[in-house]
Amino acid sequence: MQAAASRSRSNRRHKKRRGEGKNRERRRRGGREDETAPPGFYGAYGYGGPWMPYGPVDEGVDVKVSSKFLTRNDYCQTFIDTGLRPQNFIRDLDYQNRYSEYPKIQRLIKLKDDILAKRASPGMSLKCDLKTFDLASLGTKFDVVLLDPPWEEYQTRVAGMYVPDEDLSTWTLDELKALKVGEVADHQSFVFLWCGETHLEHARELFKKWGFRRIEDICWVKTNRLAPLDSRGSVKQQSVMYGDSSIIQRTKEHCLVGVKGTVKRSVDTHFIHANCDVDLIMEEEKSFGSTHKPIELYETIEHFCLGRRRLELFGRDRNLRDGWLTLGNGLTNDNWDKETYLKWFEGESQWPEAKDYRGGKLLGSVAEIETLRPKSPVRPGRKRSRSLSPRRRMAGGPSTGAGGWRAARASRDYDYEEDEKPLPEDLGEMAPPIPKEDD
Repeated sequence: MQAAASRSRSNRRHKKRRGEGKNRERRRRGGREDETAPPGFYGAYGYGGPWMPYGPVDEGVDVKVSSKFLTRNDYCQTFIDTGLRPQNFIRDLDYQNRYSEYPKIQRLIKLKDDILAKRASPGMSLKCDLKTFDLASLGTKFDVVLLDPPWEEYQTRVAGMYVPDEDLSTWTLDELKALKVGEVADHQSFVFLWCGETHLEHARELFKKWGFRRIEDICWVKTNRLAPLDSRGSVKQQSVMYGDSSIIQRTKEHCLVGVKGTVKRSVDTHFIHANCDVDLIMEEEKSFGSTHKPIELYETIEHFCLGRRRLELFGRDRNLRDGWLTLGNGLTNDNWDKETYLKWFEGESQWPEAKDYRGGKLLGSVAEIETLRPKSPVRPGRKRSRSLSPRRRMAGGPSTGAGGWRAARASRDYDYEEDEKPLPEDLGEMAPPIPKEDD
């Protein structure tokens, strides 16, 4: 009898522990201990299990409010109901707060901005008709050329309506090809070309005509966080942007990046610092019909290319910026002085030797920037090259001296032949297709 009673007590304790375990699991998943599913409902525990709201439930969120919580975070449905775009709800969109949790990148950007502020030449502008103006008359080559041409898209997307402070008269593709952009770009240089949504192929044709290879595509995703709302909390539709010319709502624009010459990220570090910024700009959409582009693109260019000679075409007064020469027919200010401008870039000095904007075509850098900036990853099967750039070879290094170059190459301490082969991403569209792996 005592043995039977002992087994009975043991079974009751076992059932109690098993029930408590199930209750703990139900509470962890957000269900209630005494709550069961409606008839025919197949829950997490099968038919008749605890009722669970559709979709995942965050831990710590009461089951009573979880359905509202999930609905509130359905940004696609919010867009349908209110017109507020899903990208509005991404954290840290502002450039100032983007790297608040990344102290090394934040420090890197600050160091670069400090040097840029001191080395930026005073902004100059020249009012001219680019259809007849000879760019070669500027008397110098440029490291960066930025263009926002008057595309046909800018006119058609406003359905012929008047837009204040904008000249939406268009240029044809042949007129754009006639621009001598390639002739004023240095042998190592970059072009940044805004092409809206519908002129991507036209932009590639221009690159081919001007002698550039496309290497990147920067995308501006437009938010409408500041758009006026009506009494129901929905975005007031001020226009029918693009009208019937699109089958989906367009909320982005593209800026293609092209390179002239051979620029290798791991070697030409005196000219470029790759990977300091991303290829995505998320900024508020401008007013109706405006062709104004995000200021962040200037910062991306200046962090990336260390060349100081920067030219912008089709600029307006809003585009005037220190460190840039701006040309355009819509300018109201004209302070172009060729002799003064050319003197700012004489010599070979750079930071930290040069403390202001006078002297040298390159920006310069410091050891801390070289330590902090992201480096290009080593590709599988390829050793990181330890060879010196041509400029450093001229200054002297392990490859100089009697017989030193041949000895180093023979011992494979410096893989010069491999280093002379640019990476596929450095070739852009000229890169060969990546071979498929054997099954």
